[in-house]
Amino acid sequence: MPALVDPVDRALTVLACVAAQPRSTGVVFLDLDPELLPALGDWLAAHLSQAEPGAGEPGVREPGVGDERPTPAVRALGSWLSEDDLWLRTLLSRDGLRLLPGLLVEEPGTPPPVLLVPDLCRAGPAVVRAALAVLDADAASAERHGHSMLWRPGGHWLAALRRSEASRLSPHLLDRFPVRMDAARLNGELWRLAGAGRAGGSPARPDEWTERAALGAALPRLDRTEGRNLPVLAPEAARQVVALTTRTPGLRRSLTLARLARALAARAHDAEVEPRHVDAAAELLGIAAPHRRDDPEPSEPPALPPPAPAPAFSRTDRSDSAPPQEPVATPVTVAGSGPARPMDPVETAGPAGPAASGYPEDAPDALPQLASLRPPGHRRTSSRRLHGCPLGTVRARDVHDLALVASLVEAARFQTVRRRETDSAPGTLIVRPEDLRQYRRKAEPAQALVLVLDHSCHDDVDWAPALAPHLRWAYETNAAVSVVEFGHAGAASELCAERFRAASLLDPEVVQALQRTPGRASPLAHAVDLAAHEVRRFLRRGRGVVDETVLVVVTDGRGNVPLDASLRGRVPSRVRREGLDDALRIAGTIRALGRVRTYVVAPETDQYPELPGELADALGARQEVVPERGAGTGTGSGSGIGGGA
Repeated sequence: MPALVDPVDRALTVLACVAAQPRSTGVVFLDLDPELLPALGDWLAAHLSQAEPGAGEPGVREPGVGDERPTPAVRALGSWLSEDDLWLRTLLSRDGLRLLPGLLVEEPGTPPPVLLVPDLCRAGPAVVRAALAVLDADAASAERHGHSMLWRPGGHWLAALRRSEASRLSPHLLDRFPVRMDAARLNGELWRLAGAGRAGGSPARPDEWTERAALGAALPRLDRTEGRNLPVLAPEAARQVVALTTRTPGLRRSLTLARLARALAARAHDAEVEPRHVDAAAELLGIAAPHRRDDPEPSEPPALPPPAPAPAFSRTDRSDSAPPQEPVATPVTVAGSGPARPMDPVETAGPAGPAASGYPEDAPDALPQLASLRPPGHRRTSSRRLHGCPLGTVRARDVHDLALVASLVEAARFQTVRRRETDSAPGTLIVRPEDLRQYRRKAEPAQALVLVLDHSCHDDVDWAPALAPHLRWAYETNAAVSVVEFGHAGAASELCAERFRAASLLDPEVVQALQRTPGRASPLAHAVDLAAHEVRRFLRRGRGVVDETVLVVVTDGRGNVPLDASLRGRVPSRVRREGLDDALRIAGTIRALGRVRTYVVAPETDQYPELPGELADALGARQEVVPERGAGTGTGSGSGIGGGA
C-alpha cells in the first residue's frame, strides 16, 4: 500500500478507520495543540453521521445502510468534571428536579458520543477512572442515587498529550488508548488549514467563525468505511500482527493493529487483509518493527586463503638424536587484507526506539508517577493552607474556602420547594447548610527540592549514591523541583549559573541535568544566590507555601567567579577568594530561613578540602563526602559536618 505522507491525510485516515470499529476506541495525539482537538472531534462526528456505502438496490437494502445518521454529540472531558457529571446529573427544570444521564451514559437510539480530553495528563481522577471503566469494554453500568443504567460503550475518545509527559501516566490508562498519532507535523498543517478557512469562508455570522469552525470546514472529507463486513485476516497477516506486537504488554495493542489493518483493507476494497495492510497500519500507529521483511539475505562470507604449506620434514630428521626444536610461527599474508579502515555506517531497518515511537511508555527509562490513578493524598498537600487553582466545587465540609456563586446556584435549584414548605414570599432566597460548596483545588506539592549542581567537580566521582536518598525522597513525596546548575560544557554563559523549574522529579530535563559534561568556570556564588531565591519562593509564594524544602548543594567549594562578575557578565581580572566569600555570605542568609534542610555533597579531594566544610558551616548543612571512583563504595560524613537543620 502507498505510504501516507501528508500528516492531515494520516490523521484523518486513522480517524476514519477508528470510525469503522463498533467498539469504543481511544486515540491519543502526541504533542497536539489542545485547541485543535475540537475540530478533529467535529470531523469525526460528521464522518460518523455519513451514510454507509453499499446501499445497493432499494429493495434489498439493509436497514440503516445508505441512510443519513444523526450526528454524535461532541463532549469535552477534563478535571472540572465530577462523578455526578459523568454518570448521573441533576438538573432543575420547570417541572422540578430531573435526573439525566451523565456525559458518558449512552442512551438507546442516540449515536455514541465523541469524547475529547484536551490534556490527558491532567484529566482528573474522575475522568481517568471513567476511561478505565468504559474504553474498549463490552458493557458498562452505573449505579447512582437509586438509579441503574446499563449500556454497551461505543463512544470514541480523542485525547491530546505531551510526549514528554506520556511516560508519567499509568500504563493501565495508556493501554486504553492504543491508537497513537504523532502530531509534531500535524499542528502546523492544521493551523494553516484553519487560517485558509477563515480567509476564504463566508459564514452567516462572521463573529462566530472561529478556528474550530474554519478548520472543521477546511478538513477534507473521506468516504466512510462499512464496519459491518470488514475483510478477514489472512494467516500471513495474522502472523505479521503477532510478529510486530510480540514484545508489547497486553493484547489490546495487537487487537488494535489487526482492527486498523482490516479497516485499511476495507478502504482499499480488498477482499482479504494481507501483510502489507498490517505493515501500513503499524506505520500509521508508530509501532516499531522488529525487523525489515525486505532485508537482503546475508552474503556469503569471504573465502579463506589457502593454508600455508606445512614444513617438509624428512624421515632422517625425525630419527635425529638432537632434541626437537620448537616450531617457529611463520607470518602468513591473508589475501585481501590491508590497513584497517572504518566500517561503513549500517542503516537500521526498524524505526526509532520506543521514546521516539508512538508508545513512549515502552522506553526502558519510562517511570510512571506514583499512584497516578488516585487523587493526591494528604501527605502531599498542606493541611494548614489552601493552594492550587480551582478545578471545580464539592459539597462543603467546613466554612473555609467557600464558593459563593456555586453555593447560591445550588440553593436556587430548590427554592420552589422550600418556599412552599416555609410559606416564604416570592423572591426570598433560602440557603441551607447543605447548599454550601467549596472549591476543589489542584493539589500543589507540599515539599520542594532545590538541587544545586556543580558540574565542574564530578568528573572522577560517582554522585549517584549520595544523591539517591534525596531524589528518592523527592519522588515519593512528589516534590516540586528546582535545579540550579553551573560549570558544564555548553552553558549559555560560563560566568552565570542556570536555573529551571520542574513539576516533579520525572521531568526529562532533570535527568539531562544529571548527565552534563564538566566545563571550566565555577560561578558558585551566583548559583547559591539563585538557590536562595528559589528557597524563598517556595516558602513565601501565596497560598502554595510548601511545608518543607530540601536544599542539596553538590560542589567542591572552589568557586572562582565572584557574584559581581556573574551579574555584570565580565570576566574577572584575577581569581582569589571573592567567589567563595560571596557564596558564604549568601549561604548565611539561607541558614536563617526556617523549614529548610540543607546538605552539601562534596568530593573527597586533596586540593582545598576545607572549602566544602566552610560552605556547609555557612549553610548550617550536613556535609556528605563522596570518594573518588574506585576508592570506596559508600558515602560517609566528613569532618566538616555543620549544624544540620
